[in-house]
Amino acid sequence: MKTSTFIEYINNRIESDSKLREDLATTAGDITTLIPQAEDEMFLLGKLGLYPADTCAPFVTRQGTPFYEFDNMAMMPKGGKTMKYLDFEFRQLEILFHLPRVNSIEGQNWLRNNLFQGCRVDARKKTEYKAKFREHLRPDWDEIQADWMKYCLNFKYKNWAEFRNLLHSTDHTPVEDATKTNYPSRLYWGAELVEIEGKKYYFGCNIVGKLLVQLRTTQGKLPYTLPADLHIFGQPILPI
Repeated sequence: MKTSTFIEYINNRIESDSKLREDLATTAGDITTLIPQAEDEMFLLGKLGLYPADTCAPFVTRQGTPFYEFDNMAMMPKGGKTMKYLDFEFRQLEILFHLPRVNSIEGQNWLRNNLFQGCRVDARKKTEYKAKFREHLRPDWDEIQADWMKYCLNFKYKNWAEFRNLLHSTDHTPVEDATKTNYPSRLYWGAELVEIEGKKYYFGCNIVGKLLVQLRTTQGKLPYTLPADLHIFGQPILPI
């Protein structure tokens, strides 16, 4: 397939799909920065891309499915296995990712004791959390979230052996499969299955998948830069 076909597809999707534009803007801000100008840019972290499905390792949030442990919502097995940050134990990386989004000790303690009670995300509390802390979210979250995700993935690599071993079991590109989902950030963090000229591809930024490739290459040492005032429970971010 010609390079121009890939770029044309991406530009046409952005121009014709108002819902896609709105969704990407909620997570990435200026969506023009996501549009690649050449095929090799599609594999850069902050760019939309098309990835041949037969070279991908897609994963979804459903226990028992292939590569389930790649997902940030994946649960560590019961039986005493948890990840631990300070004295806070949890079984899903998504918990660590969202903690510093609320920029106050009080807010983070509320998350710990309510939304994240029982070492996992309590989906019933999500609406309450969004309403309660809308005015207390970090204003720079869009700018720092990718670097914070790097920190979180380094943390997961160090603390979850099954995830680490699974990541090194394949040389395929991990893809957070957002084909059957509808949350706004789905094609920022993940990608959806599409067909172009009879061949299947995953379309999206696939930020998590690209970071997992880098995590595998660096063996858990993704470089990141975070602001000095990013704290959890009133303390600076712990080194990994």
